[in-house]
Amino acid sequence: MRLLDVYKVISSRVHEALRSSLSTNAIYLILAQATMAGLGFIFWVIVARYYTEAELGYSAAIISTIGLVALMGHIGLDSFLVRFLAGAENPRRLFNTCQTYAAIATAVAAIVAAAGFPLWSPRLAFVSTQPLFFAAFVGFAVVSTMSGIAGSGFIAGRQARYLLWKDALFSGTKLFLPLLFVQHFHAFGVVASWGLATAIGLLASLFLFMPRMMPGYMPAPSLGARLVRRAWGFSGMSYLISLIAASPKFIMPLIVLNLLGPEESAYFYVAWAIATLLFCIPTSLGQSLFAEGSHDRRKLRRDIRRATMLSGLLLIPAVLVVWLLGGTALLAFGGSYSARSVELLQILALAALPMTLERMYFTVLRIRGHLRELTIWRATLTAVLLGASFWLIPTGGLEVIGWVWLITHAAAAAAILAFRSELWLGE
Repeated sequence: MRLLDVYKVISSRVHEALRSSLSTNAIYLILAQATMAGLGFIFWVIVARYYTEAELGYSAAIISTIGLVALMGHIGLDSFLVRFLAGAENPRRLFNTCQTYAAIATAVAAIVAAAGFPLWSPRLAFVSTQPLFFAAFVGFAVVSTMSGIAGSGFIAGRQARYLLWKDALFSGTKLFLPLLFVQHFHAFGVVASWGLATAIGLLASLFLFMPRMMPGYMPAPSLGARLVRRAWGFSGMSYLISLIAASPKFIMPLIVLNLLGPEESAYFYVAWAIATLLFCIPTSLGQSLFAEGSHDRRKLRRDIRRATMLSGLLLIPAVLVVWLLGGTALLAFGGSYSARSVELLQILALAALPMTLERMYFTVLRIRGHLRELTIWRATLTAVLLGASFWLIPTGGLEVIGWVWLITHAAAAAAILAFRSELWLGE
């Protein structure tokens, strides 16, 4: 009877957790990330079949650079939206103003980045010298930023299902585009496929989904200096933290490209893209926890435990699947990918487990406004991840990247659990 009672209590708590708005929006966020990662897997399989390994490596590095530029272009307005959109007097104008300033900032950053390729990434210098590629790089970066801001708007409104629809449209559309460009644009054909699909997802967000969330909404340029000053007062530090935190994700493909060449970059990126599916689970739960905690801090500790439990329930079987079937799945890309990418993928999959404690604790720091501590944590992790990888890759190859990520995140999670265990154990 005691075991039965324990089972009933656990089942009741799991059922209650799954019915909460935290879990509902988190599940939509996870499904959105899973859809992008799952269809992204198919996308890269198509690319691997019709493009050379070198072309895949180059295109992956360009897309990662666009992602980094887009992140810089957010200038903290994504976090600002999540925190303040729900209570804004004019949410439609607030959203349009954030879109406008983010687009301008991204355009400037993209022009600087594209012009500087010959200096900081000579292997990608062809983007700078060909006007069509240069213009596409800038345009796709702006579109990517605006799409990200739209996603933040859906999270802020606790309507993450529209984010799922947007990402599903983006992911599905890009599957059919690589074959159209393979004969003429080579590596940039992959970039064009990704960029045009992003633009289609953005248009659907602005003209179809956002008006459903905010009746009467219409996209229009909007400038407001007071809003930007207020945004930076809240999210200037948050923006810096986000930039530091996401740097490894976007810089690692460039490090591999510059140190090991485009072929090894292709093997790395395939494993990286699949591992991202696992990383999205704690990340999505952290985003949902941030949205919920911003609305009601009284339930924060309960929500932390719920988010952690749900992350474990999803991650553990996913990691097992990667270890058991990862090599077989990679055969879809070709035998060379299965041989060269599987070990890296398996190690990266394990790194997703300690990330859960990290993401939950870092979200708590954001909600409570402890941004200085969060900055120290993020800067330390980024410095260790990038520095150790850069130092060890020439001698250790791709697999050393996985070990660096696993050991670094495990050490951070152990420290958090040792000093902040009351977040999970206290009442």
